[in-house]
Amino acid sequence: MQYRKKETKNRIIASALTEFGDKGYLDASMRDIAQNAGVSVGNIYRYFKNKSELFDEIIEPAYCRLMLEMREPHYSRPNYSISQIDDHVDGVMKVLKQYKKQLLILADKSKGTKYERTKEEVVLYVESTLKDRLLPVLNGKGVKVHDQFMFYLLSSTFMEGYFTILRRYDNPAKMRYLIRELIILLFGAIDERFT
Repeated sequence: MQYRKKETKNRIIASALTEFGDKGYLDASMRDIAQNAGVSVGNIYRYFKNKSELFDEIIEPAYCRLMLEMREPHYSRPNYSISQIDDHVDGVMKVLKQYKKQLLILADKSKGTKYERTKEEVVLYVESTLKDRLLPVLNGKGVKVHDQFMFYLLSSTFMEGYFTILRRYDNPAKMRYLIRELIILLFGAIDERFT
């Protein structure tokens, strides 16, 4: 009996992942999720109180893993070496391997949920990290940053590039290559480019 409950819950989650990915949270239908999972709508409510709780079940692990990855030590350095870039890309690829669909839902389809500002939250975190770590290095070199909005632009550009790669490619080797190149392009020797 326990096995059947787990199997039913897994079918509901798989159906909801597809529904949220196709339609987004606001337009997703519990009726369609139930139909595609092969269960009654009432049966879904035995597992989840509402659509929001079902969405949380699917998205929360990806959100937590993304935030954990953002706080890894390689983000605390102002200037990436190639080995640090490779460490970062390896971490990103582990997250993508497990949560690519969920990350795309977070980025593009989470309007109306507590996660709808996740992409902006990550942009602001990267911006803050750049300011905290890079400004002292630049000040030490006598370099004046005339408009700190540049840090936001770099961060925003990185996140848009990252999610564009996720949307466009499924091949892990291609995604790894492009993410690595994006990081090198935007952040490699960054302290030398503010002059």
